[in-house]
Amino acid sequence: MTHPGWGDKWSGAPERSGTRLSEDARGDTGVAGVRNVVPLRRPTPSGAAEAETEAPVAAPPWPVQPPRGTTARVQGRRSPRTRRRLRVVAWLVAAALLVLAVLVAWVVVDAVRARGQLERAAHDVAALQAGVLAGDPEELSRTVADLQRHASGARTATEGPHWSVVGRLPVIGPTVVAVADMSAVVDGLARGPLPQLADVVTVADPATLMPSGGRVDLAPLEEVAPDVERADRSVGYAQERVAGIGGSPMLPQVSDAVGALREQLADLRMSTATASRAAQLLPPMLGADGARDYLVLVQNNAEPRALGGITGTVLLLHADQGRITLTDQRPGSQVGSFDQPVLELTEDERRVLGGADLGRWMQNATATPDFPRAAQVAREMWRRETGQTVDGVLAADPVLLAGLLDEVDTGPGGVLQGDALVAYLLNGVYLTQSPEEQNEIFAQTAEAAFADLSSGVGQPARMIDALAGAAREGRLLVWSSVAAEAELLEGTVLDGALRGVNDGHPVVGVFTQSIQMAKIGWYVDTQVHVTEREARPDGSRELSVTVTYTSHVDAGEAPHLPEYVVGSGEAEPGAVRLRSLVYAPAGGRILSASENSQKIGLSPQKHDGLWLSFHDLELMPGATSSMTYAIITGKHQDRNVILRTTPGPRPVEVSINE
Repeated sequence: MTHPGWGDKWSGAPERSGTRLSEDARGDTGVAGVRNVVPLRRPTPSGAAEAETEAPVAAPPWPVQPPRGTTARVQGRRSPRTRRRLRVVAWLVAAALLVLAVLVAWVVVDAVRARGQLERAAHDVAALQAGVLAGDPEELSRTVADLQRHASGARTATEGPHWSVVGRLPVIGPTVVAVADMSAVVDGLARGPLPQLADVVTVADPATLMPSGGRVDLAPLEEVAPDVERADRSVGYAQERVAGIGGSPMLPQVSDAVGALREQLADLRMSTATASRAAQLLPPMLGADGARDYLVLVQNNAEPRALGGITGTVLLLHADQGRITLTDQRPGSQVGSFDQPVLELTEDERRVLGGADLGRWMQNATATPDFPRAAQVAREMWRRETGQTVDGVLAADPVLLAGLLDEVDTGPGGVLQGDALVAYLLNGVYLTQSPEEQNEIFAQTAEAAFADLSSGVGQPARMIDALAGAAREGRLLVWSSVAAEAELLEGTVLDGALRGVNDGHPVVGVFTQSIQMAKIGWYVDTQVHVTEREARPDGSRELSVTVTYTSHVDAGEAPHLPEYVVGSGEAEPGAVRLRSLVYAPAGGRILSASENSQKIGLSPQKHDGLWLSFHDLELMPGATSSMTYAIITGKHQDRNVILRTTPGPRPVEVSINE
């Protein structure tokens, strides 16, 4: 019959009855009573023989489960061979974990021992810095011996294959590596350059640096120079090694120890770097390789200029084989003036620093805050005036001179020293003496200071402290025409160069110029406060810089002050007129400014690639004026802010909050 849904092609299929199948028709299972399904076959075409075999059965589209019971043996238990393999693997894992635990415990025990040695070594490094500053070679030798013992103990405790293995583990690995690296760095220093620190002390010893009988003995400096340079390079290398520690998270105790070691090495590097520069600079600059001549610009802070004050007196020094002599001196007013600038001035200099005056008057050579530029201008002025080309230029002021002198007979002012001498030179002499007498007193004081310094009759330690303090305040500046020496001076407190960044430190400049011909700057005090407002997403920082000027002119005395002090033709005698110049760090800018909390307009200018703003102000007797600037630093200048200021008759009061 034909199934209604199959169609005519199935009409020839044989019909099967429901009777019992024969034995031949049973399925392969051999189960009685189960009827096999006979596959349907297409009818054989006319004239063709029937196929001898049946068509294969297609696999069903669903997963075929094996008959129940066929997997009972696999699911119920594993073969003996498999069980043996699993036991071996388990024992191996347990053994590995046990070995690892032993290695970690071993490293922990060693680390505790190394930490104790490193703490003692860190104390020794700090003691070394103190010993260098104190100039005590015997104490220094004992400290070096202690450091070598402690550093060796730390290095020994952090060596071995167990440290190498545990150092590769996650979490604990970075801490282990940091301890081992610190031990290696400190041990390398202790066995390498630090024993030569006695040479550093020799170089820094005031008794070595001070002249005796008008001459500095250069032989000790030349002898120790190579060792001192090697010691400085080694400390610098150690700094780099320690700076690279801590790329991954460490235990807080180890992280703190790394930070402390960085600070101690930075302090030590300051001493070794200073000694290295001194050993390289002093012999040639004092004439070891041939005679040298230097100009000394003695500035007068009572009439402010960016670097300190007008050039009141010019000295000429001659150095040959360590012997220093004063060969000439004259008032700054007697050098020039010149009809045209002695050097071609840049557009920036003309616009910011008052036209051509920088290059025409020796008194105004210090109007630029860039001392190397001021030195070149002064050098050329001296050459045109005298025909002599000097090898370098220095700058000093009465505050430095007073620090070098025990006491000096000023003539009309009596025998003075210290602050009293400064007060007389910058104010008292103008109240009682004529300009000619003032020049003579200045010349005598400068000559006395030089005589004391060159003869070594003063107290060496006090003189060195005075020189160092003056350098930090910008009162002592040095420039050399020799390129190698200028490179060694670069970036130090002595070079006084105009720069907006120094080794990652953003540099803010706050400079003061008098805009009246008067010696009234003696009565002005300056304060500068720097506060970091925020760290910006692009890596720059926003700073708030507040500059405050205070006049100490007595309103009752102002009308009676000499014209030389208050200025000629002043409508308000006793008024102080100043120009304040504020420089942003390299790559930065000044956003806004206010005076006494009232917003003021900016006068943005550029000088040697640095943005600045200047503001003119007038201070009446007893008045105070404050200006606040919002300044953006350059990107990635993440180290402490360096602030340069114009040194006045008294130290500038500075605070920096970061």
